[in-house]
Amino acid sequence: MVHEFGHLLAALLLRIPIRRIAVGLGPAIFSLSLGRGTQLEVRALPVSVAIGVPGRRAENGENRRPLRHDLEMCLAGPLTNVALSLLILALAILGWVPQGFYSWFAATATLSTIVALLNLIPLPGLDGGHLLLLGLASMGMQWSPEGEAMLHRVGLRLGAAVCALLLLAQYGNAALDWAARLL
Repeated sequence: MVHEFGHLLAALLLRIPIRRIAVGLGPAIFSLSLGRGTQLEVRALPVSVAIGVPGRRAENGENRRPLRHDLEMCLAGPLTNVALSLLILALAILGWVPQGFYSWFAATATLSTIVALLNLIPLPGLDGGHLLLLGLASMGMQWSPEGEAMLHRVGLRLGAAVCALLLLAQYGNAALDWAARLL
């Protein structure tokens, strides 16, 4: 949530319209208009948050906003994760972490740093993929808006498939044992 809040805050500061705030994955089970064309969606699996903004280029290929705005919004998510980690570290150094919560704070700081680093992998769909495509666009090499959207969808699906395979490899036998006991 902190990561997406960084993207959201940057978009608001840069006056980039927010089309969607999605809480969770899968099909939307609840939707609410927040005004100015923004939809809040609650989805079936409450495991993530995402924001949606209009693509940086219109259907005719014209830029909707300066490339710099997209770079700043893209970097805002990972930078917010790093800022959270540094804040937690500062609280720990100053001794302001409540007794009994040190492990939770340390795990949160570690996870936030990992999220920042993983999001910088240059895989379409992740912030690193957006940065790669924005860098290529700044050198005059860019896909059509439809092609770029397709690249990000494929990248996200590839990333999800890798995560699913890793989870299956890690917990597959335990899940099968649990299912066998139920039957």
